[in-house]
Amino acid sequence: MIKTIRKILMIEVGTLLFALSVGLFILPGKVLTGGVAGITSLLAPYINIPSDVMTIVLNTSLFIIGSFFLGREFFRNTLLYSISYPFWLLFVTRVMPEINDIDPLLASVYGGLIGGVAIGIMFRNGGSSGGTDAIALIGEKYFKIKVSRTMMFMDSVTVLAGLYVYGLNSVMIGLISVFLMTIALNWSMNIYGGVEANKFEIISDKYELIANDIHNVLERGTTLVDVKGGFTGKERKMLVAVVSDDQYNGIKEIIDKHDPNAFVIISQAKDVNGEGFTYEPRI
Repeated sequence: MIKTIRKILMIEVGTLLFALSVGLFILPGKVLTGGVAGITSLLAPYINIPSDVMTIVLNTSLFIIGSFFLGREFFRNTLLYSISYPFWLLFVTRVMPEINDIDPLLASVYGGLIGGVAIGIMFRNGGSSGGTDAIALIGEKYFKIKVSRTMMFMDSVTVLAGLYVYGLNSVMIGLISVFLMTIALNWSMNIYGGVEANKFEIISDKYELIANDIHNVLERGTTLVDVKGGFTGKERKMLVAVVSDDQYNGIKEIIDKHDPNAFVIISQAKDVNGEGFTYEPRI
């Protein structure tokens, strides 16, 4: 029960932060960013509707479309945001002091950073920011198109479409917002809970020497796994190690030093929890 209440509160915090990023920076600065806020800025010169109202209408419409095509899971994950976001946005735009004559570049920077943190908080607690996420998820479900590709395509089209309306300078500023939002999203996803790291799976007859250097030089642990070649039927040892980004080159140098012909698989671990990553090693 307490865990559920905490998640609800954190989703509300994320929703408020997203409303602040849009209401205080993106809309007043007419920043061509991605998502519904970017579409609102793009349509503002042609539609005589207040920007905050237009944002709410677009978000609500996409929530209904997404719920129809994607079912209960999308509805459940997005419901809290869809209910509270309009109130928070109206509070920010109608009740809080208005920021006048805001510089578009500063609006892009602060709007992108705060928006990225907000979305990250919601994602980490099982929520969703709704909006154009619905279109991307529909594309994945029915056309097998990756969500990241659809989101990147829609954000790029939204920003580039502003070239005709606002000019090249606004487009370049908008791309800064999209870039910073992505960075802030990744940061907020990793700042509490798991962190990103690199997983090395190493098959080599020199595994003991490699493991020894990983322990002593990089101060990282390793795991030995018994494997069997599918073609040769030969049983061997596979060494598994997880290292941070700043140790990436170090472990590759260790492998090359002892066995340049080692078979190595490197993958990015998106969510690593445990000793040496999310808490200090025990002594």
